[in-house]
Amino acid sequence: MKLLFLAHRIPYPPNKGDKIRAFNELTALLARGHEVHLLAFADDPRDLHYQAELARLCASAAVVPLNRQRAKLRALGKLFSRAPLSLGYFSARSMRRHVRRKLAEVDPDAILVYSSTMAQYVPGKFAGRTVVDLVDVDSEKWRDYARHLRPPASWLYQIEWRRLRRYEHRIATRSAYTLVTTQREAALLEDLDEFTRRARLRIITNGVDLEHYRPEDLPASFTPDQIPVGERRFLAQTATPRLVFTGAMDYYANVEGVRYFVEEVFPLVREREPRTELLIVGSNPTAEVRQLGERAGVTVTGFVADIRPYLAAATACVVPLRIARGIQNKVLEAMAAGRAVVATPEVAAGLCVVDGEHLLVARAPQEMAEAVLQVIEDESLRTHLGAQARRFVEEEHDWAPLLKRFTDLIESVGSRSASPPQAGGRRGGRKDSPQQWQMIF
Repeated sequence: MKLLFLAHRIPYPPNKGDKIRAFNELTALLARGHEVHLLAFADDPRDLHYQAELARLCASAAVVPLNRQRAKLRALGKLFSRAPLSLGYFSARSMRRHVRRKLAEVDPDAILVYSSTMAQYVPGKFAGRTVVDLVDVDSEKWRDYARHLRPPASWLYQIEWRRLRRYEHRIATRSAYTLVTTQREAALLEDLDEFTRRARLRIITNGVDLEHYRPEDLPASFTPDQIPVGERRFLAQTATPRLVFTGAMDYYANVEGVRYFVEEVFPLVREREPRTELLIVGSNPTAEVRQLGERAGVTVTGFVADIRPYLAAATACVVPLRIARGIQNKVLEAMAAGRAVVATPEVAAGLCVVDGEHLLVARAPQEMAEAVLQVIEDESLRTHLGAQARRFVEEEHDWAPLLKRFTDLIESVGSRSASPPQAGGRRGGRKDSPQQWQMIF
């Protein structure tokens, strides 16, 4: 089966949330023997050299550079239209040319659109062959940002969430299927008609690599020379309580969450357990995050090649996000590693977990500090939470059954259009008309 895969960000290396899901979807389709043609943006110039590796995996792969400053200007240019600003950000003539050429060359049986912003590249005549993986309902993220930030940024986010929500509804009503990660995300599309909700909307949650994060392998898998010299002490099995937060540290929700924890929660923890350390582990820390590392007990690592040594060193993993959509991969990875997790209700809302059984849920600073201290001070609780966390992801977030559902869905769409050509040159004997090449969304 011939497939076209459109992604707003290159799905390699699979080292952050959206890339992890996209890479697993891509490799699942390849494992089923399908001919996959990949077109993706790269907003980091360092990612461009991965095109060659992806081209070896796929039937073809093209990675289009995305200049962030120009993209922002294109987004602002949409202010005077009714279109979402996000579409302007990810709008590029070079990508449009790549898509048109690939559609003409391949005539794919199905198209996978990864992220709502890439739906703008799908012509109307391909509606019945298109599956759009929204992952999360991004409009709600912009709505959250509008609530947390001050003008003028809040005004822009207010505009964007309304426009993007309408666009997401159009995607769901016009494409063959639309995917989201949780029931919570699906419920946000409340204005969909009953037919669309039942027939075209599907929930496929995120998985985690259970072998990669096996708890019993973590301490023994790493030697000191694999860790930066200044951080090797974190591998030592000492009595020092260590809290770990992982994530891209230039992402607003992560920055806001970790700042909240350092400023309002961590001091309360240190009052009772003054030896406690906090490791902020993740790439591209902003100046604000780096300043947090100047506080007593706080270390900001920056990029690390492998987070497993830091998970192995964790007494508890903290996820104090107050803005959170969908499934947080950082939580799945910590749970798969058998770590006790303390998270906000916003983070836990995307998971079918029980507070006190699989993790601890806390909102207010004092409440979160108390939950963290419980894990630090009670070894039996820590062990119980870690074991139950691992069992939970084994039952609910194993990639294998999730990706089978995904590939079955793509194949069901592709099989509808894989009929032999009839008189007239194309499937079904229809000739192309200008109207058929109008954008679907």
